[in-house]
Amino acid sequence: MHSIDLLKRYNIKITPHKLAVLELFTMHKHLDANQIIRLLNANSSNISSATVYRILANFEQHAVISKHNFGNDQAIYELNENESHHDHLICLGCGVVIEFNNPQIEEIQIQIANANNFSMLSHNLNIYGHCKNCNTSK
Repeated sequence: MHSIDLLKRYNIKITPHKLAVLELFTMHKHLDANQIIRLLNANSSNISSATVYRILANFEQHAVISKHNFGNDQAIYELNENESHHDHLICLGCGVVIEFNNPQIEEIQIQIANANNFSMLSHNLNIYGHCKNCNTSK
């Protein structure tokens, strides 16, 4: 979906800064605030850190993006696209985040919840380890 259409869908006021932040999420799956600031300033967007944090809070409030904490005290954001549920592999070496979806894992989680008479509303599966690049550099 085009960035302008996405902002209209969520009734968010369209501004050049909001469009610039949203465009980054179409090119990069997972970003932290500092990465967003660096990428925007590299493109001469002249945007303050405070503005980026306000935009991220606004997008999160309207469910345009999701905020994750993968255990390194750095919030990571991703665009809420009309995708099916996915889980994450997180590299403890370089911080890369890899998305994956496995129907068998999803089914097992449902079975576990049902076996325990548990009404599951949502879940997150994050697997921590080291990516191929970090494994070979050891």
